Amino acid sequence: MIVFLRILFILGSILLGYLLGAIPNSVIIGKLFFNKDPRDFGSHNAGGTNAGRVLGKKAGIIVILLDGIKMVIPIYTIFFLTTKCEPIINLMNDSLSYNSFGYGNTLCDLTVYATALAGIFGHCYSIYLKFSGGKAVSTYLGTACCISYITFPLCGTLFFSTLKCKKFVSLSSLISTSAFTIFSWIIYIVYAINFNNSKTVEVLNNLLWFGYGPRISIYMPIVMTLGSLILIIKHIPNIRRLENKNESKITWMK
Repeated sequence: MIVFLRILFILGSILLGYLLGAIPNSVIIGKLFFNKDPRDFGSHNAGGTNAGRVLGKKAGIIVILLDGIKMVIPIYTIFFLTTKCEPIINLMNDSLSYNSFGYGNTLCDLTVYATALAGIFGHCYSIYLKFSGGKAVSTYLGTACCISYITFPLCGTLFFSTLKCKKFVSLSSLISTSAFTIFSWIIYIVYAINFNNSKTVEVLNNLLWFGYGPRISIYMPIVMTLGSLILIIKHIPNIRRLENKNESKITWMK
């Protein structure tokens, strides 16, 4: 019975992440306020970049922010339930939650990160859009922001510096998200090697929202890697256009 309830909670969390991540903010805003579906114009994509191209910069920014926020809600909901809700903690806390590298590799942590991955997947393959969707950039970065405040200086600097130099949104997105994936592996590997060193663990935890967000876990780099792979797959047409030198450049940044 306990195992069944654990599985039910994990599956319910994944479903929550997917259904919220699948919300097509660009389509909702486009139809509600502009009487347009962004998928009918531009790159025919349901993401924030195409929304900005079709609906205007302000609408595009709002879509990008909403796509990030729709990741924050399920991730922190499950994080709160698995760290503050005693019945859930007791349900998930047994021999199946054994972790080999200090705290963090538990069923609770698996549930939090699985919820995040489901949200990224839902954004790209939305049930509300017949399993089409965006390209995962906003949801990936929304997840990264839930994990670490380093997301802002790391990804932001790489994104805008690449964008300023090359003028390709797709290239900037690929570089900045890949950098955070590498960062997540570095954090975990250093943690796994030094998990008995309290000072090192404290420093690492302080890189993850000062220890008040999802914990350091093997699931963290795995999920960010899988999310990055989804993002790369969705950007395959852009990568081909970059190779053929016919990818569209932005014109609003000098």
